[in-house]
Amino acid sequence: MHSMPNIEMSVKGKKVSAPAIYLDGEAISVKGNFIKIAEIFDEYWIEKRQLPDPLKVINALRDSGLKPDLLTFTQRVPDTTPRYSFAYEWRNYAVVELNSYDQWFNKQTSSAVRRNIKASAKRGIEVKVCQFDESYVNGIMSIYNESPIRQGRKFWHYGKKISDVFSENGTYCDRSTFLAAYFENEMVGYCKVVWDESTAAIMQILSKIKFYDKRPNNALLAEAVRQCCLRRIPYLIYESFVYGKKNDNSLTEFKRSNGFVRMDVPQFFVPLTPKGTLILKLGLHKNLKEKLPYWITSRLIDLRAMWYSKRVGIK
Repeated sequence: MHSMPNIEMSVKGKKVSAPAIYLDGEAISVKGNFIKIAEIFDEYWIEKRQLPDPLKVINALRDSGLKPDLLTFTQRVPDTTPRYSFAYEWRNYAVVELNSYDQWFNKQTSSAVRRNIKASAKRGIEVKVCQFDESYVNGIMSIYNESPIRQGRKFWHYGKKISDVFSENGTYCDRSTFLAAYFENEMVGYCKVVWDESTAAIMQILSKIKFYDKRPNNALLAEAVRQCCLRRIPYLIYESFVYGKKNDNSLTEFKRSNGFVRMDVPQFFVPLTPKGTLILKLGLHKNLKEKLPYWITSRLIDLRAMWYSKRVGIK
């Protein structure tokens, strides 16, 4: 274990740095000012076999000068049984268990999804496995720069420099598959899948708004499933199934109709200081959105969408 000055990360589309230490080749970062929370950097994306032992992480943090109040870490899909005696909360993921492409298509998806996948091909969408190169990155940028607003909020990736798009999308390149959806030789959507021993995770799936009626996202996800089945990977993960207390948004419905189900795995919280013990007891480690009733957060989301639409002149 050795210390490092800072580690750079992306938060809401902006680069920020945080103090960190290295353990077994992996970074453990510490975020926050009044409440300092340590976590394994990129824990969700690191190969399972590379994850440092949480008990070693605890000891290393206690010996470091960073003095975090809490350490948090999460078990991996599909490991749903808590394996440590620390305090934990359930963290949900969107997971589809796969046996074969045909079973997924015919048994696990909705009839609307099956129609959309077929319609996508008929309407001229072609999905290809691509090299991660300048042409691919330029295609990503054309998707990013289509609109400064997406789903009623400011789109973090709009207007980014090509160097930033290269570095942010080029992570874990050696164990990633890059997919692109094309219409008449124009890249209209892309998807990045990161592979592990028994799981695959969708890092990004995004397409141009003006081609929505051609259903490129359905075609991209179908190809991601096909790639999993070719590799005999039984679990495909697509971030969270529900976000906060919102159970009915369009992204959750997209996942549900494509065969994803909710899988809860334990996220542990280990107090490392007396203040950390108090923080955990009072629930101060949770963000404000988790504490507010859904009727308040949904209203705030609507107001935010109205504000952004007026700001950029979108009706």
